[in-house]
Amino acid sequence: MNVTATDDYCKSLIDVSIRMGGGDLFKGKASGNKWALYMRSFIQKTLFSLGNKVHANAATVIVTVLMMFSICCYGLQFVHIETDIVKLWVAKGGRLDEELNFLSRIQSTMNDNESNAGVEIVRENGLGGGYQVVIQTPEYAGQNILDRDPLLKHVDTMREIANFSIELHNVTWSLSDICFKPAPPELDGMAADMSDVIERIVPCIWITPIDCFWEGAKALGPHPPIPTNDLSLLALLKSIPNRKFIQWTYFDPMEAGVGHGYLDRYCINPLDPECPKLAPNYYDVCPMLDTFRNYAHKNNITLEADDFSNDAYEFDLLSLFDFGSRRRKRSHVAEKPESPATNGTEDEELSEIESVTLDSLVQTEHKKTRAVPTDCNAYRGPMMRWMFANPDRWSEFLDHSQYPVFPDYAGVMSGGCPGFAKGVLHWPEDMILGGVKRSANGMRMESAEALQSVFLVASPNDVFLRYKQKSDSTAPKPELEQSTWSEQLAKEVIQQWQRNFTRMLYKHPANFDKEGLERRTIHPLASTSIADMLQEFCQFNYKIIFVGYGLMLLYAIFTQMKRDGCLPSSQSCMGLALAGVLTVTFASISGLGLATWFGIEFNAATTQIVPFLTLGIGVDNMFMLLHNYHDVMSLTNQHEIGILMRETGMSILCTSINNILSFLAGTMLPIPALRSFCAQSSILLTFNFIAILTLYPAIISIDLRRRKAGMRDLICWVRGESREEAYSMITKPHIQMKTTIGEPIMRMPSYKDLEEEPEPEPFSLHSLIRNYYIPFINRKCVKTVVISGSFALLMLAVCGMRQAAIGLELSDVLPEHTAPAKFLQARDKYFSFYPMFAVIKGPHIDYARQQHQIDNYRKAIDKGIFLASSKFVIKTKFGEPSEKYWLGMMRDWLASLQKAYDHEMALGKFNLTDGELKGNVSEDALIAHRLICSAGMVYQCEGRVGRIRLVDDMQTINYDGFFNYLTAWYNQDNMMYYVSQASFYPAPPKWSISDKNAPLLVPPAAPLAYSQIPFYLTGLTDTPDIRSTCDRFVEQGLPNFPQGIAFTFWEQYLHLNGNLLTAIGLIAFAVFVVISVLLFNPWAAFNVLVVLIVMTVELAGFMGWAGVKMNPVSAVTLITAVGIGVEFTAHVVLSYLTSLGTRSERTSSAIDRVFVPVIHGALSTLLGIIMLGFSEFEFVVKYFFIVMSALIVIGVINGLILLPVLLSLTGAPQEVFSLDGKAQLNLPPPIRRRETEIVEEDDEVLIMMPRSGQPFHNIAI
Repeated sequence: MNVTATDDYCKSLIDVSIRMGGGDLFKGKASGNKWALYMRSFIQKTLFSLGNKVHANAATVIVTVLMMFSICCYGLQFVHIETDIVKLWVAKGGRLDEELNFLSRIQSTMNDNESNAGVEIVRENGLGGGYQVVIQTPEYAGQNILDRDPLLKHVDTMREIANFSIELHNVTWSLSDICFKPAPPELDGMAADMSDVIERIVPCIWITPIDCFWEGAKALGPHPPIPTNDLSLLALLKSIPNRKFIQWTYFDPMEAGVGHGYLDRYCINPLDPECPKLAPNYYDVCPMLDTFRNYAHKNNITLEADDFSNDAYEFDLLSLFDFGSRRRKRSHVAEKPESPATNGTEDEELSEIESVTLDSLVQTEHKKTRAVPTDCNAYRGPMMRWMFANPDRWSEFLDHSQYPVFPDYAGVMSGGCPGFAKGVLHWPEDMILGGVKRSANGMRMESAEALQSVFLVASPNDVFLRYKQKSDSTAPKPELEQSTWSEQLAKEVIQQWQRNFTRMLYKHPANFDKEGLERRTIHPLASTSIADMLQEFCQFNYKIIFVGYGLMLLYAIFTQMKRDGCLPSSQSCMGLALAGVLTVTFASISGLGLATWFGIEFNAATTQIVPFLTLGIGVDNMFMLLHNYHDVMSLTNQHEIGILMRETGMSILCTSINNILSFLAGTMLPIPALRSFCAQSSILLTFNFIAILTLYPAIISIDLRRRKAGMRDLICWVRGESREEAYSMITKPHIQMKTTIGEPIMRMPSYKDLEEEPEPEPFSLHSLIRNYYIPFINRKCVKTVVISGSFALLMLAVCGMRQAAIGLELSDVLPEHTAPAKFLQARDKYFSFYPMFAVIKGPHIDYARQQHQIDNYRKAIDKGIFLASSKFVIKTKFGEPSEKYWLGMMRDWLASLQKAYDHEMALGKFNLTDGELKGNVSEDALIAHRLICSAGMVYQCEGRVGRIRLVDDMQTINYDGFFNYLTAWYNQDNMMYYVSQASFYPAPPKWSISDKNAPLLVPPAAPLAYSQIPFYLTGLTDTPDIRSTCDRFVEQGLPNFPQGIAFTFWEQYLHLNGNLLTAIGLIAFAVFVVISVLLFNPWAAFNVLVVLIVMTVELAGFMGWAGVKMNPVSAVTLITAVGIGVEFTAHVVLSYLTSLGTRSERTSSAIDRVFVPVIHGALSTLLGIIMLGFSEFEFVVKYFFIVMSALIVIGVINGLILLPVLLSLTGAPQEVFSLDGKAQLNLPPPIRRRETEIVEEDDEVLIMMPRSGQPFHNIAI
């Protein structure tokens, strides 16, 4: 059927509601839903009154609203952009927040004096702030990184990092100053003079694949090397009491598990002159030196002998720990051939390796350990360097059996690498090697694609205490101003070093090819990297914003342009389009200011998404007002703004309220960044809503005066048409009669009259819709296809939802082209390693009686959480977790003491009656005796010696002395305490077996409020099982929680589905209630709700098929999609309700009225968000631009294809229908594009009559 009501769909609604309020319903000619009509009539009268008041006081409204908005803008000066990703992700007040702040809260509560505490163990802050990582990736696809050149490249990188330093506070700071390292021992007597040197000798703890080889020692340092003259007391090491030597286990390599250190490990490059003799592939060139010299002479190869005359001996860590020998620092190197492994450079410190043990170093400091021919000393280095540079010429003077042996790198590194203390420290394979490929049977490692080294960074408090001058010693750094040195400055030093470290590696030559083009193979990341990158890219990109707003401005001006020749016509609305975009912009800025006053912090979503999203949504209402403004001007010359608001306001209310509510529903997700985003968006949309209802109508009323005056658009000082002509275009003669409600003085035009109205322009969108689309969609076969196709799409969407992965890659949060993003991409590709700590929450835990429960807790995490599989916990070859923990280490130590005690007791060294000593005993036995006699605060040997055991046969530590034993282990086995990463708080008191002035009682430690058990996890995909295990032990009386990167970022996923369904359910219910109240028609609201649910499911399915992962960010888009989708459905339903006839006829009328406006709104929304596609953040493009664009397409399909079909089949009944069964009613005419005139009848109704003053005929709708 032909319908000419192409104006806004609300027009029919207005007239029907008015007429039904006082017309045919009361006369018995029609029946309908009077309450719905009365409700809408009330809302429309309110909007009409608002428009009239705004029109009458336009200047006042503009000034008032602008002043209020300007006041809100004042809050922008307090803007704070949050870049701490933990604060952006972790909800305040939640379980995760409580866990992350547990230690700091305990510290503040207990107010413990930490001045006597040791080094603080590295703790997770949710992002691995205690770790600093370097990943090396292949230079070309398919390269095996387990080869000589890549490994030597990693060695050089590690040495560069170890030697890298910065200047800050007039002090030079290197890695050794800020890295985590065990505290040095406290030495007495003459050895105390060595404390500063020993502190410099203690190495940083780092985890690196090069520790598999001797070259791992090169990076250990110390850096800079310690001159030999600083070690004048080294010969006195033997005079240090044996007990003190044992106490600091670092000094006894064999006891500490160091063994020969790096001395007996393979050399990556056996042609390195420093490769030690104990190395399995040590290459001795001296027997072949004469052969080589003859060969060199014949081939004119000139080698200059090394000159040692100006060598200065320097101490190296290797010499102390039996790792090597003294190094000669050569003043001049005769020949430095290019090496493919070192990019053309060779180490400047090349020296002869003399295998010297610790004993020989002490006893024969000034003696030569072996006699080496002078020629070999002078020429072995040049020969080895030449051979390294010319491997293709070995066959010319050597037999194959004389070739140097390069190790099987994959075989050596299979299973991981030992640390410098090989008996204690071991680096799991999954942690240091990525992209591992194995043989067919899976046993032998054949190649790898990435290397990873991890540096442990000390806490600011540790660095502060390390360089705080003690009263009885010299300042560790004399240049450091002690009066201003603080923990905050220490934090600044750490962060500044990390920033410069990452910048140095960003610009590393290995990251660029020969042409200078970027080819990143060295990827660093520090705890400052992500925050710095977010800080840089969270700033407003004004260029993108201006381009986006400029495009919207051009689009708005173009669509509202009407020309009179080469100049704008007086009927043009380009000025209003410009003012509308500026109004939306100013309202958004004001909303951000108010949000800042409310304490809502800015983040990447605020700066990258909110401006464009609110623009795209906000301008829809502006275009709707302008769309109806032209129609109103062609119909009336009185109350124009009131009528405009009455016609358009209902639609604005429906869409705006639902959009605001949808973003408010998004605040239910407990993610601070997303809560801020949703709250800011809802505030901005509210400001846009206020501006569209007040400020913009006031601006339109000013433009109305211009149009009536016949002035041209934009150039309003130039007159367009003559005043009379312009006035005649909008002025209609008044009808000389008035009516009141209920007086039947008019009839609507007949259907025949409507057919005489002009058709839409040929080939226009409206013409295609009316002449082709409406007849097409009314066919039964088409309806069947639409329903079937929609059902198929719905099923496909459900399958897509099942395909959707859960998670959010951290690399998506950073700009794709940045170095930190490249690091994260490399980590995501090659490494799935996560450190984890199982934290025991005190202090109300009876550690002594719950020790086996703690053992079971560790075993449960190891074996019982991953669906009866322990594959995620990295293990040793004995099936135990790779990381030892404090309770087991303490038990082993006590068992060793008990063994020594039993041995001495068997020799009769103890009096079993009174428990006193009968003679000299070993230090271990003496410590055991003190512990046996100590129970709490009581020291009593009688009745305990010979009866009390430190550890019984059931591996139970004696209950009474548990905390006394804890103090002894913490102090005596200090190295193992740091290896265990137990991180006791409060720290046990100081105690030393060598302190002659101390009481005999071993003081008990205070109940531990905090301790932790380390795990290394790999391949972890989610965390619920770990959480359930921890919760189970909490219920059993052992308060605990897991801590680590995985738990910080995966906590939200535990409740994501529940939160998402709750939020979607809430916004769906809100949409239902809002539409039901505004339309007073639950059936119609249900029609809208059904299509919205279909749209949401299809959008979720699209996300699954498009590879958009389900996470809190994508959950926000799903939640807001429900509200935004109202724009594509509510318009059609509103128009459907206000039409008369059968369901099919009313559907056709609705499509004819709203198709073009809906398409117009969709395009304007798309134009608003199109600039999101140019964002530097991958998550903005993926989770907002792509998803929002898909939402628009899905909304148009469902709103203009599926919904009309559903309405034609199951739409809400007519609100008004004739009692005689006809599709015709005597109604007031709708406001149409006719030359009609309007009179103000009274406060209740406006009636329109044709110029002839004749009544309208009946109309079939």
